[in-house]
Amino acid sequence: MQLSADEINSGQLSLDTLAEALTLIKVNGYVVFENALPDDLIEELFTEHQKIFDTYLENPDPTFGKNHYRTYMPFRAPFNDERVIANSMVVPILNDLLGKDFVCHYLASNTCIPGSELQPAHSDVYPLFPDTDIKPPPYHMVVNIPLVDITVENGPIEFWAGGTHLNTFPMDRIQALAPIMQSQYATMPAGSLFIRDGRMWHRGTQNNGNAPRPNLALVYTRPWVDVGPRRIGIPQDIYDNLSDRARSIFRLEDIGGELDEL
Repeated sequence: MQLSADEINSGQLSLDTLAEALTLIKVNGYVVFENALPDDLIEELFTEHQKIFDTYLENPDPTFGKNHYRTYMPFRAPFNDERVIANSMVVPILNDLLGKDFVCHYLASNTCIPGSELQPAHSDVYPLFPDTDIKPPPYHMVVNIPLVDITVENGPIEFWAGGTHLNTFPMDRIQALAPIMQSQYATMPAGSLFIRDGRMWHRGTQNNGNAPRPNLALVYTRPWVDVGPRRIGIPQDIYDNLSDRARSIFRLEDIGGELDEL
């Protein structure tokens, strides 16, 4: 969706845009707001991310597909800018989909570098009731923020819209069905917001460009969703200086903990 100048400048969606975005997510599993964040913020995020990523590549973790890397971002400027972690255009969507007590458990980047290979098609979350046809409402949402323009050449996310977020198939079944189903590529300008149901099928693709393709990722859930033991380290002084809304969103993280610095 192309936001109006007033929406971008104010950081507030019109009621019509909000309703349309919610419909798109509920039916198709996703919505994209192009050019939603200002260039100066994206430039700062890119610069700081590159420093962290360069250090990370000196001793990287095992990857989910060749040359695809996950890097946890420290909860400090610019990554804890409220336009990133509690964006005023995203929060009303999450309030509707997840309830006003939603939380964030994940602040990281997914970066593919030249030579990356196709990942297996997958969902980011397992179905709650895999042995039934019950289709529960959203409980796990992902917000991706590209830090560079994403094109078909530099490793866009490939995704399967139109209902895959409502299926209850196991992962091996997803991988068998995806090749015979129509997919799309998430190409978009830097600073866009790609808001997607975590159940929607997707995968990382080949980066055939000449530079890394960094994509910030935040995961928001209903507070009862079990995301494992890892929590974002947030020093007390940083937490205390957040807005009321952001403190609520991150209330279940490691408050008083150390930053996730490499």
